[in-house]
Amino acid sequence: MDAARAAELLAGPYRLGPVELRSRIVKAPTSTGAADAAGFAQPWHLEHYARVGRGSASTIVEFTAIDDAAARGFPGHLSIASDDHAAALTDVAARIAAGGGVPGLQLAHAGRQRTLPGESLAASAVPWPTIERRLGLRPRQITVDEIAEVVDNFGRAAGRAAQAGFRIVEIQAANGYLLAGFLSPHTNRRTDDYGGDPVRRQRILLEVVAGCRAALPAEVALTVRLSDRDHEPGGQDLAETAALVRALADSGQVDAVHVSSGNHETRVRQVPPAAVAPGAAWRSAGELREIGLPVIACGGITDPVQAATLIRDGTADLVALGRAFLADPDWATKALAGTAGQIRPCVRGNDGCHARAALVNRPVACTVNPSLQLPPAAPSVGAGPGASVVVAGAGPAGLEAAHELAGRGYPVRLYTGGQLGGALRDAVDSGVHDSFVPYLRWLAARLAASDVEVVDEPLHAADLTGEWAGLVVATGGVARAMSGAVPALDVLRGTVPLPTDGPVVVIGAGRTGTSTAAALARRGAHVTLIGDTDRVLDTEPPDDPPTWTDLLASLGVRTVLGGRARITQERQVQVNGEILQAGLIVAAVGREPRHDLYEDATAVAAGRPVLRCGDALNPGRLHDAVHAGARAARTITAALAFQQVRP
Repeated sequence: MDAARAAELLAGPYRLGPVELRSRIVKAPTSTGAADAAGFAQPWHLEHYARVGRGSASTIVEFTAIDDAAARGFPGHLSIASDDHAAALTDVAARIAAGGGVPGLQLAHAGRQRTLPGESLAASAVPWPTIERRLGLRPRQITVDEIAEVVDNFGRAAGRAAQAGFRIVEIQAANGYLLAGFLSPHTNRRTDDYGGDPVRRQRILLEVVAGCRAALPAEVALTVRLSDRDHEPGGQDLAETAALVRALADSGQVDAVHVSSGNHETRVRQVPPAAVAPGAAWRSAGELREIGLPVIACGGITDPVQAATLIRDGTADLVALGRAFLADPDWATKALAGTAGQIRPCVRGNDGCHARAALVNRPVACTVNPSLQLPPAAPSVGAGPGASVVVAGAGPAGLEAAHELAGRGYPVRLYTGGQLGGALRDAVDSGVHDSFVPYLRWLAARLAASDVEVVDEPLHAADLTGEWAGLVVATGGVARAMSGAVPALDVLRGTVPLPTDGPVVVIGAGRTGTSTAAALARRGAHVTLIGDTDRVLDTEPPDDPPTWTDLLASLGVRTVLGGRARITQERQVQVNGEILQAGLIVAAVGREPRHDLYEDATAVAAGRPVLRCGDALNPGRLHDAVHAGARAARTITAALAFQQVRP
């Protein structure tokens, strides 16, 4: 299917209960943590959702608390607990509608997945293990009287949402929050009328549905978000979810079900990272659709062809995207125009949007879209200096810096070093990270369409004798050497062949090491991975260690963890008292910044601003490089503006 056919399928109008939608594209409710301390919507919400709403058929504004007590789960949690909260959301709904989209709002109670201090309420006193381990928080079993209050609060919140101008109201009964906790036998150990068999576990949700429907005008649609499974031991399975969908259909009060998967403890199912292929929840959506209720599919949808295929094949009536709209708020506009190649691709890194946001209580960010988090740049002073701002290095940091500077009106000269993409190109060319391919292609296309002057050579000190206004050094890092081992990149590129007389021993269980081990195992090598931490990817986003542990095991990679490796002689490694014989020893022990160009530049700068960023300053992940490049460009811009206005 090409982009034009995908656009045609996605552009088809759809009637969701009483609401007419102009296309099949829905902005999924994504928690942002951007509200103020009291849960009120901020200007960020207004601008972000207005932009998304110009293209999507419906924008379902994020996970929103029904009360200001236990329902609120984290700092910056949006609330509709009062009429004042609803009034703050009125402009958000109006801006979405002004762009032609249908405004929606998801109503929720955090349940056991609350991370704020204070009491958490849950179906039973079964904690979210991660939060109990990190924060010592354990929920209290909610009483029957409190259940009645929760049901009432959902209804009141639904009424406020309608008054604020939202024409779709969604009940969050998925992903491990309070209502989902009642549905799952893993988290519902009650013996009263709200626990036990599936019918009794469904009871609170059916009461909430009835209360919301009674509070809503006939012209407002009501949807319910469900997990197909929670993937917990003895938890909710697809058969129980199907029975629940039948009950919702029989009630005649629900216009669609929004099918997700998993909970926060099984997050790789809820928001599948790049190492996990999406699609399991889509298959469930297709099965549940046969029951008779319209279905919204979600979970790792990033590409218009991918989304359109779900519509074409009858898997879903509507498709919902969350992370993809963080990467590119104009995703729907571009998809419907048939210009999918212009969409900034979501790489499903789960870094800015989860590891550095919800899991550490910060506002949402995006690995590939620094503008989502950075405040608006200050206006330029004039069109910029006549001499170019020079950017050395065309990895993610250098490319982002060049783009930002050119967008601010400065002439930019970019020295690529002969490799567009830097370490990102290495990861793609070596076959380690296929998920980066669309992003690298998009970066190249954006550069080609810009006014940046590209010099396909390294920047040398001799080049700094000419005219230049400022310099961003983004020349990346170099692999740390290890005596007796070959660099991982040499093996991945095929410069060093795989052995035929013994296994490959990879030293280093960080991102390079795990990726190298997986890539070599896929090529048929017998691989042992050694790391001095207790688990692989120990300092990476929390979804990654269990995901990659499972992936490595599935590829037959042996892991030896918790001990420092020592190469004792040729093709022999000692770790944890064990001697490993190797056909090849591979070093994947991190990167170090390059200092030479920065030092040469500062020596001849003569007052001109010179900045390092990305791996050239502090080696890190893709998120670090992209955001560092954007910040460096803004710092250079501020310095140049100051030079123009000072006496």
